[in-house]
Amino acid sequence: MQGLGTVGFIGVGAIATAMTDGLLAGDDGPSRVVLSPRGARNAAQLSARHRHVSVAASNQEVAAGADILVLSVLPGQLHDAVAGLRLHDGQVLVSVLAGVSLHEIREALDTDLPIVRTIPLPPVAQRGAVTVMTEAPGVVTQMFDLLGGCLPVPDEAQLSVFSAMTGSFTGLLQYVATLSRWAGTQGVPVADAERFIRDAVAGLAPGLRDSQTSMDQLIRAHETPGGLNEQLRREFFDDRTTAALQSALDNLLHVVTR
Repeated sequence: MQGLGTVGFIGVGAIATAMTDGLLAGDDGPSRVVLSPRGARNAAQLSARHRHVSVAASNQEVAAGADILVLSVLPGQLHDAVAGLRLHDGQVLVSVLAGVSLHEIREALDTDLPIVRTIPLPPVAQRGAVTVMTEAPGVVTQMFDLLGGCLPVPDEAQLSVFSAMTGSFTGLLQYVATLSRWAGTQGVPVADAERFIRDAVAGLAPGLRDSQTSMDQLIRAHETPGGLNEQLRREFFDDRTTAALQSALDNLLHVVTR
């Protein structure tokens, strides 16, 4: 197995920070991580936390030293971030930019080098989340296997569906928050209700991580026929609510495919 060499990040936001922490969580990561001066506070914290991290003076310095170059700026910052960037043979580019196609990235960089679109999630910091990606060279698969695993998709259309799904995460948290606030209207201290429901939801994690158990099986395992869970699920997720959720996801898909 080849080593990862040097991984460079242009843009040091939350996902780049999580990836860096995950890559350097053991002795099997890259020999070096080079960060751009964008996101100076995060870059400084990472370089203080990991001895294999350095902060470059420019984006060009990152590109010059990276075997794997990760583009992790905001989508609207891409052209400014890569303007005039000189790449080198043998380099692989990885994009974490939502809604920016391979064609757009290739045009912005004016390159024929391999480019991989990916959707890393924050738990890669603990090497605990699978990453959806387009077709990738072995070294990129190796990198994301280290961070929790790879889920390859055949084309960008499918990747966009997964990207739209990431827009649901805070909605899931809002569901939990609403339960706590409802309890508050019934005279229960909201802090107590929140502690209870957070622990209950966190307790679902082992079942969610068991890929051998389908979601329908998992639902049945946590319901008693005719019980409270079944009653709430059926009342809340009626045809109207389900259609509203699916419509919202359709809207997100339109955003990420433009």
